[in-house]
Amino acid sequence: MKISVVLPVLAPTQFLRAMTEFAIKTLRLHADNPFELVLVEAEHDHFDPERHPFSWPSELDRRPGHFVSEHVRIDKYLRFNPKQGCIKEFNAGIAAASHEFVVSTGNDVIAPPHWDTELLRCFEERRDCGAAALSAFEPGAIIGPPQALDLLVEGMYSPFMMYRRDWRLDEAYLKIYSDSDLIMRMYEAGLRPYRSCRAHVHHLLRMTSDRVEPEQHARDLAHDERLFYRRWGKSTLAAFGVIRTGQWTYGQEHVSLLRPIQLHYDPTKDEG
Repeated sequence: MKISVVLPVLAPTQFLRAMTEFAIKTLRLHADNPFELVLVEAEHDHFDPERHPFSWPSELDRRPGHFVSEHVRIDKYLRFNPKQGCIKEFNAGIAAASHEFVVSTGNDVIAPPHWDTELLRCFEERRDCGAAALSAFEPGAIIGPPQALDLLVEGMYSPFMMYRRDWRLDEAYLKIYSDSDLIMRMYEAGLRPYRSCRAHVHHLLRMTSDRVEPEQHARDLAHDERLFYRRWGKSTLAAFGVIRTGQWTYGQEHVSLLRPIQLHYDPTKDEG
């Protein structure tokens, strides 16, 4: 094995638990090689393999070797009750990981066939690769080409991303901008993110944050956004311009650094 997948979960509803099971099953079915799954659960113990082998309702589905039990296997389980925040919880998952590469994902991300091979190829093809990602289909948007192309581009896609396990998310963030901060730190270290156009993940977008404590999510977003722009707001890197506005155009690079953008906090007021 080369890969540990770290999956943070907050799943108080049956829908979120069923979605988590589907995401895990798809990871297992679509991987070319075995991998370690580290599941980090906040508050509840729905996925604790010692207490509840699976949250499927039928006892028949829990038979050894059955399709469900075979493909919803959790190799390492961590629980935080009370919850500590997804950044601290995710870093704990990385610390528990056994293998060289860590894949960060969510229970609303559906991995395509050969996902592990395609992510590793980014590191094999580019010696300066710090993070690897796939293209993606989202509701109303496509990140990458509409069809698979045998092409690698410099770019990120944080909902499903691989990097070496010696990296950690900065726990000064609460939830949202820690992935962008990680990419900026990689650039400062001389590394780059690459995104494969050979495969697309499906990302359903905010399936937990829109359903569980959405008001707190809005506050966390404002906090993290403020912190990110205080830290990186004077960067001249193209990567920062892309994170800030979603584009970087030759001859108009300044536009990505200066154009007004929607902020989720009031920059004229102190935090809090």
